[in-house]
Amino acid sequence: MANVDPDDDSIERFVVRRYAYDPERHERRHQDVAAFDNQAEYRALINTLADDLLRRRAAGEADDPRETITGLRLEPGYKRRSRSGHLLSKAIRHGVSLPDAVMDQLELPSNMGVARSVGPSSDDAGTNRRSR
Repeated sequence: MANVDPDDDSIERFVVRRYAYDPERHERRHQDVAAFDNQAEYRALINTLADDLLRRRAAGEADDPRETITGLRLEPGYKRRSRSGHLLSKAIRHGVSLPDAVMDQLELPSNMGVARSVGPSSDDAGTNRRSR
């Protein structure tokens, strides 16, 4: 198996996750089980873990009835774009306008976009006004 670090944002990775109760945090959450650099190994582990979960449920051994096995494909740069999206969302919620220099460097997730309004400047001061 070609295990990789699920947090290595420089590569495409396939992450197997388990949604279940975490006693240390006292909550249900997604927990990374493993990450792979190829889809075949990723699918094989998901099938193995899902079969094991079904077997444990049939035997009455499953602790959490909401436990599920899932997975996702993460593109290179996913975490960087996600952090940028969180930064922008937080700024908007707090009514803060990020400087243009910062905005120009943010690489946003594919489900986010930014529209800016530009006020009149000396170059185009009369272009949007009606003549009387």
